Amino acid sequence: MLGGVLMLVCTQFSHAQNTGNLPYSQVLDVGEVNDNTGNVRNFGMGGIGVSTPNSFSVNLLNPALLIYNNRVTFEMAVDGRLKNISNAQKSQTVGTAGLGYLALALPISKSWRSAVGLRPYSTVNYGSYSESTVINDPNNTKVQTGYEGEGNISEVFFSNGFKIYKGLSVGLAGSYLFGVIDRNSYSVILDEAGTTQPERLINNNQSNYSGLTFKGGLAYRQPLNKKVSMNLGGAYVLQHKLNVESRVVQERRDLNEQVLGDATPVGDTLSSKVTLPGQMRLGLSFDNNQSWVAGVEFSSRKWSEYSSETGQSGFADSYKVAVGGEYTPDPSSLDNYLKRVSYRAGLSYTKTPVNLQNTQINNTAVHAGFSFPIGSTPRPPEFNQSAINIGLAFGKNGTTENNLIRENYLQFNVGISLNSSWFIKQKID
Repeated sequence: MLGGVLMLVCTQFSHAQNTGNLPYSQVLDVGEVNDNTGNVRNFGMGGIGVSTPNSFSVNLLNPALLIYNNRVTFEMAVDGRLKNISNAQKSQTVGTAGLGYLALALPISKSWRSAVGLRPYSTVNYGSYSESTVINDPNNTKVQTGYEGEGNISEVFFSNGFKIYKGLSVGLAGSYLFGVIDRNSYSVILDEAGTTQPERLINNNQSNYSGLTFKGGLAYRQPLNKKVSMNLGGAYVLQHKLNVESRVVQERRDLNEQVLGDATPVGDTLSSKVTLPGQMRLGLSFDNNQSWVAGVEFSSRKWSEYSSETGQSGFADSYKVAVGGEYTPDPSSLDNYLKRVSYRAGLSYTKTPVNLQNTQINNTAVHAGFSFPIGSTPRPPEFNQSAINIGLAFGKNGTTENNLIRENYLQFNVGISLNSSWFIKQKID
């Protein structure tokens, strides 16, 4: 099955009209899955976050760490990417931007916190064409074949964290996944001048996805001395199935992509399921509960257990290793704004599930990030406040060897986090 996909991904890239922003999203039926589902703070530290508690942002990686959100916290961010996509013959630069996530955390009681939010789960965005001749045609008639895909699956989540005993907390999260992905293919005969016909016939495969997924988390915090604490964290996403409703229609389009006449259904709407593998995250970090944190994280996912409505299988198990940290010179500074700015850095290395031409695609990146406080100066005992957050990653995904595609990219997250004492009864000393 992957052999056919390889032909689609790497077909005559030197003739590509538009590879889209995510060429490898053509491989998996559900697209390129967003396994980096943390917030901007996590992104700036290489993606670590399953063991790094804090009270001024919503932890999206480990629901057990929500217990540290003592006030109402709202976060939102946009995600942007600028890429140079190339193979051995040609390259092009593309870019896009969209919603990163929305999240709201609420303190329910002294030992219970909840969060709700929306974030992208996976994305499809590719497009390419190639030119060849009709097989066994003595006139060598030229034909153009094209492939395009666009769409996404979104995730609405509801998370809860519970304090069990001193530094021990657990978390549970449930998500609803939904979205539509369109994949088009076409072939058109070229005239002697090499131009396309006035119209072309397109096969459009539209798939509607929906389903539930669940995640559990565990976190433990142990002071090592008066200045340093150790944090252990883990989270596991259960294997889950998505319901898929697919239908294929044929439509005629002119050279301006205008649909001519009515679309013609091809067969009945088909119902099937996609099995997505579970995911495990483990992390270890150290901090002084105020100005710095450093940690390491490992995650893995058994994509060899993936199966889809088209019978896709044969993917490689993936894993990610990341290290990172954060430093705020003086969170309580009243006269030096730059000392209250948080500075972050990290490194990440990922073995993706895409395995083509006996080559498993790797993704490596260098991360950086900042939080710029806004509003009034902080007051003890909590020195956090609302902030503008920025995360950056400079990385490489893939390779140009074996007729594959390499993406050199700049990815950025820009967002805001707002902390407030809404719904919390004020105390008078």
